[in-house]
Amino acid sequence: MNWFALALMSALLSAAAAILQKHVLLRTQALEFSFLLSAMIMLLSVCIPLPEGAMAIEPMSMVILAGKSVMGGCAFLFVMMSLERDQISRVLPLLGLTPAVTAFMSWGVMGEPLLSWEWLGIAVMTGGVYLVESGSRSGSGMSLRAACRSGRQYYIVAALLLFAVSSIADKELLSARGIDPRVILVAQHVVYFVVFGVFLMVRRTPMRGLLAQARRIWPYLAGIAVLTIAYRFTQLEATKDASVALVLALKRTSILFASFFGGKLFADERLGRRIAGAALIVGAGFVILRNVG
Repeated sequence: MNWFALALMSALLSAAAAILQKHVLLRTQALEFSFLLSAMIMLLSVCIPLPEGAMAIEPMSMVILAGKSVMGGCAFLFVMMSLERDQISRVLPLLGLTPAVTAFMSWGVMGEPLLSWEWLGIAVMTGGVYLVESGSRSGSGMSLRAACRSGRQYYIVAALLLFAVSSIADKELLSARGIDPRVILVAQHVVYFVVFGVFLMVRRTPMRGLLAQARRIWPYLAGIAVLTIAYRFTQLEATKDASVALVLALKRTSILFASFFGGKLFADERLGRRIAGAALIVGAGFVILRNVG
């Protein structure tokens, strides 16, 4: 199977996982769901074969891997909290802003210049965000201002910043330090499990209630876990024959699939306008990443 088919398959699997996540979050709180899902994925990740000597990681690489996994876990939790509170067709398109945020952070932190096509992509993304955020019955301008005043997008902004830093750390681990991507996949879910577990302990969540939720939603947890591992595996396989940036850009079409089919399933408002905005954001991602990796 060629890289394009694998990347497209990864996008479809990712979209299916996102729709199932939204379905579960209609009846389960984000933190409990994130903990239970990380436990399920961690258990299934044990089956992933690792090359000999892959776990022989130098201390500094281990520190970077642990730090980036903590940030990735917190970012995932923020996304789940946003999905818990808002419509899927409004939340997911905003995650497509990651290339723009990463480009800005690379410019500010690593001194990498922003080129003309990157500025063009950022401008197109801005138009896409307006379409997504103005898709409300209350009117375009009022909806956008209300979103900022209500603070309901703070979770997504925090997630984008954390994902951007995590992406820079991924680049360091994969390119500069030569860490096997499968090691990163397994290790990050162990860290997710620990981080979410600590949050539950701080909140003093009763174990009995947590186990009751696990029994109630375990088929969904298993399905989402399998889809998650499958879309990440197909994504890794696609990068063997194409650039990482190109594969990621194509994989982000999952935003369109999940927003459209999820929006239909959950009867989101002004879906056409939001899909148009999502298309602009995803397309701009291709522009920003066209000469990367």
